Formats: sequence, C-alpha cells, structure tokens
Amino acid sequence: MRGLWAEDVGFSYGDFGIKGVSLRVSPGEFVALIGPNGAGKSTLLKLIYGTLKPHKGRVLVDGNDVHRLSPRERAKILGFVPQNHVPTFPFKVLDFLLLGATPELGTFGAPGEKHKKRALELLKTFGLGEYAEKPYTSLSGGQMRLLLTARALMTSPNYILLDEPTSELDLKNALLVLQTVRKLTSEGVGVLLVIHDPNLAYLFADRLVLMKNGRILAHGKPDEVFDERLLSEVYGIELRLIDCSGETVLRPKLEV
Repeated sequence: MRGLWAEDVGFSYGDFGIKGVSLRVSPGEFVALIGPNGAGKSTLLKLIYGTLKPHKGRVLVDGNDVHRLSPRERAKILGFVPQNHVPTFPFKVLDFLLLGATPELGTFGAPGEKHKKRALELLKTFGLGEYAEKPYTSLSGGQMRLLLTARALMTSPNYILLDEPTSELDLKNALLVLQTVRKLTSEGVGVLLVIHDPNLAYLFADRLVLMKNGRILAHGKPDEVFDERLLSEVYGIELRLIDCSGETVLRPKLEV
C-alpha cells in the first residue's frame, strides 16, 4: 500500500508528549503541519522520518515500517530537510550537495556524472549555481536553507519532509522553495511540511493539519481548517479571515 502513514503515534520526554497522532500523506499530496511554537510539529516530523522512535504506534512508508529500514534504505525513499544544521567541515557547495547522493551509491561508490548533473541542476533551480565551488560554510542562513532543500532532493525521493524550510528566507526565495516542492507533487511525490506561516500553508497545501500540545485539533482542506474561532483559540490571539483580491488571508486583529 503506497503512502506515508503515522498510526496512533505516541512519544514523550519531560513534560511534553505526542499523544496518539495519526495522519497520512498520499503520493502526490502536499500536507502542511501548522500550529503554535511547542505544538509538537517538528517532533512529529522526526518521528515520521525515523530520527526519533515512537513509544507507541508505528510509521509506515509504502507498507514498510520506517524504523525497520536501514538509514540508507530510508534515505532513498524519504528526503528530509531539518530545521537546524550546524556545518562541521568547509565542503564546497557542490560537494556537500553530492553527499546527498550517498544512499544511491555502494559502500565504496563515488558520485558519477549523472549525480553531478543532477546537483548542478538543483543548484541552478535554487539560485545557487554561482556558489558551486565556494565553501558551504560561507553561505548565509537563507542560502543554507536552500542548499539543504536541494540536498534532500538529490535521490528523487518518493516523499519529502521539510521542517521550516522557509525560515530565514526572503519572500522571493520562500515562494521559490514552496513552488518547487509544489511542482514535485505533480510528479507523484508526497510532501509533509512544517511551516509557521498559516497563509503560505493555505496557499500551497492540499491539506492542513493543525496541532497544539502534541495533538491534532483539526485536519482537512485549507478552507475547512481556516476557521477564525478555532485558529484564534489555538494561536492565542484574535484573528480574522479577510478576502484580499479573491484570496483568503488570515490576519491578526490589531488595536490602533
């Protein structure tokens, strides 16, 4: 059975926990996780990718238990863009990107011409072509986010999980990332995205999953989840839905 499934997943550390969460991402579907800080979005993403192991429940990808796959097998199927990355060695940008092809190579394999071609295409897509031979440690925070997204696509995974890929990006590059990822769904790639901006989630996702305190409070099509009363309660501020040139936009109510 194709699809990425989290079934009744539970996990806890300290006073925080993921409490019996279930969700599915189908091939070619774009699902966005939204909610306030500390809701458990990033933790859930790590549980689904396999970085963390659930205390109960399971995660399946195309019928296989994610936590029984080897890291190499998992990385072929799932692309992952972490929220944080600390550079450890001044690889050239191109070489760092080529490391993303490792799951396709044997133990002693080296990237070939097809991998280099793929890497150069991705650098061009994300506007990083001119930095190919520069140390990736010299990139800005926003450029690093673009590079990490490109690296997650090196193996052409069936599913891609992204944890705040638009953080530190200006509007142009945030839209570039989301449009590029959106395009992947037309090729059958399933996307699970954690994002803080509900408006961007509304614009790009097929389905929204609203989380708070380790639980899913609502899920469905964007129009179904964008409820003023519900979102105001979840985010702890008074919010309004307004029509802006035919588009629904979520705005805080400001006291002037």
